[in-house]
Amino acid sequence: MSRATRFSDPRSVDLWDTCFRWRSPGRLHDRTVDETWQRVAAALTASEGEERLYWRSRYAFSFGQWQVLPDPRLLRYAGTDMPVPPMHDPVAVVNAGVFVIDPWTRAARFDHQRFSAAAAVAVRMLDDAVMRFGPDDALPMRLGVGLIGLGDALNGLGLAYGSPRSPVVAQTIAQSLAMGCLQGSLHLADERGNGPQQAEFGLSDLWKHRALPGAMAEAVLRNHRHACLTRIERQPELVCLANGASDALEPATGSAPSPVSPHSLCLEAARRMIRNAVQPWVDSLLETSNAPCAMVQGGA
Repeated sequence: MSRATRFSDPRSVDLWDTCFRWRSPGRLHDRTVDETWQRVAAALTASEGEERLYWRSRYAFSFGQWQVLPDPRLLRYAGTDMPVPPMHDPVAVVNAGVFVIDPWTRAARFDHQRFSAAAAVAVRMLDDAVMRFGPDDALPMRLGVGLIGLGDALNGLGLAYGSPRSPVVAQTIAQSLAMGCLQGSLHLADERGNGPQQAEFGLSDLWKHRALPGAMAEAVLRNHRHACLTRIERQPELVCLANGASDALEPATGSAPSPVSPHSLCLEAARRMIRNAVQPWVDSLLETSNAPCAMVQGGA
């Protein structure tokens, strides 16, 4: 049984209460945020068969630990008396910041295995969302599993956003996101079947320049269930709900110090380096910031 969800930012509570808490005239349905998670998870798994209870629990656990957050449309409407808007291109985010083990210590490290597993869960959740709330001809599906908390993860690992090591770490995190999503997609293609077999559909073009073991590369060529899996863009509602996590590829809040040092990088230069490092592993990467140049400390 999972622990109760912990809020640490009052703005997160306010957002949940005003935007995502299910109310109907004369009745408060979601008494706690964990009831919101359970409501969404139950709606997504209504047709899962024998594994329904497992995946309902798995989704609710991922939500409650701030590991995966679902499309805001699902949070608002799934499992309520209001219709869910058509899920043509559902989104979800995986929160890198919560996968740092022993943060802010010399032993701090990123848990790539659990992070990739969470990414696979996000793919299955969005696949469920399209099957439940999408059009009948939804195959191949265009999913958008994104990333939040990258800046928080770098911070927890003791890396300043402008550190020369930060783009390398960001790239390994993006690679783990991509590989986890791909594993989830390949499993679903085997379990639930493929989409139309036209050559222009599927993931093979997106993965042709990404290193893969031979057997997995062959599986990608056969996979026509999903047309894309990952999309990194700003998700202001979801980052606010997740206790003010850092958004997309942005630095952690308050992590850009004002003093200029010989190791400082322009904030925009640091963003470009991280973006360039991440881009090869992301199916779609949208512009995240046009902020003016500021200085970021280099550090470790």
